[in-house]
Order: sequence, then C-alpha cells, then structure tokens
Amino acid sequence: MKEINIFIRSDDLSKVTDILQKHNAGITFFNIQGTGRTPRATSEIIHSYQTGRTIIPKFIGRILVISVVPDSIAKSIVDAIRNGFELQTEPYGVLFIKDVSNAYELGTNLTGDDVLLAK
Repeated sequence: MKEINIFIRSDDLSKVTDILQKHNAGITFFNIQGTGRTPRATSEIIHSYQTGRTIIPKFIGRILVISVVPDSIAKSIVDAIRNGFELQTEPYGVLFIKDVSNAYELGTNLTGDDVLLAK
C-alpha cells in the first residue's frame, strides 16, 4: 500500500479529489499553514487603530490531501495528478509517496489491501 500526501493550493482541491474519486480512493484533507522553498510574494495589509501597515506573512495556506491506496493503482493516480497540472515555472504543489506496511480495520478481521477495498 502507498500513502499519497498532496500539498496544493485550495483552488486545485476539486481537481485532485476528482482524480482520487475516479480511482475509488479514500480522501482526507486539511487546511494547513506552512513554509517551503517557494517565497511568499504577496503582502497583506493589516489595519490597526489609526494606521494600516503592510506585512508579509511567514506562512502560506495550503491544502493537504491524504489518501492510502493499493500498490496496484498508486502509479496511475500519481500520473493522473501530475498530468492534471500544466507545466509552469511556478510550482503548484508537492506530492509525496510513502510505503504503508499494513492496515487493520478495527472491529473486523480485515487487514492489508482488504481494508482499502472493503465495501
């Protein structure tokens, strides 16, 4: 099994979840804040009592999508997600793949890929 972690802009969430749903993959996603190698280019105006000041926030908002899938479909999901984004000089996000050694469904005897494929 593979765990796929996808860090994307919020505008791209529906594109990624559509691909995962076509492959019948489970989806979990979170709004996150963080920093990576892409510099923060935009500033925000913070209004105080009598003056407004401009600051550059330390962290950037993104969406983290997590899906655990069988090995048999992991490559096709990754290829579909990578092909779903146009090549540009500015990155859209990052995709990480981790090995998952096993899974156990609580309350049943299902283990491994059966946990992901059970209905």
